[in-house]
Amino acid sequence: MIARLWRGVGWLGVAAALVLSLTPPVINEAGHTDKIVHLSGYAVLMFWWAQIVVRRRWRLALAVVLFGAAIELLQGLTPDRDPDVFDALANTGGVLLGWFAARLLPNLPDTLGKLFRPR
Repeated sequence: MIARLWRGVGWLGVAAALVLSLTPPVINEAGHTDKIVHLSGYAVLMFWWAQIVVRRRWRLALAVVLFGAAIELLQGLTPDRDPDVFDALANTGGVLLGWFAARLLPNLPDTLGKLFRPR
């Protein structure tokens, strides 16, 4: 039950990343504030999915990096966005950060499942 819910929220996160990346910017992109948003967003996305993909996480990391790169390329097709190699690098840094954080913390869905399992 918890794993199913975890996956559902994870897919909502993927959809949110896609929508927020291809619609007009929500934040002021002056300076490098958006790089922090990219870094933190992809760190959360990677951390979230790494909680249920516990074997061969390098494949997950590669998929999330490619997802971020594809979004950057798709931004070139939108009127309000431009692709940015530094955004892609921030995304990749976030993936690495999320991967590292997932290695430090236990498998949260299993832990939560044990806590809320009927006795």
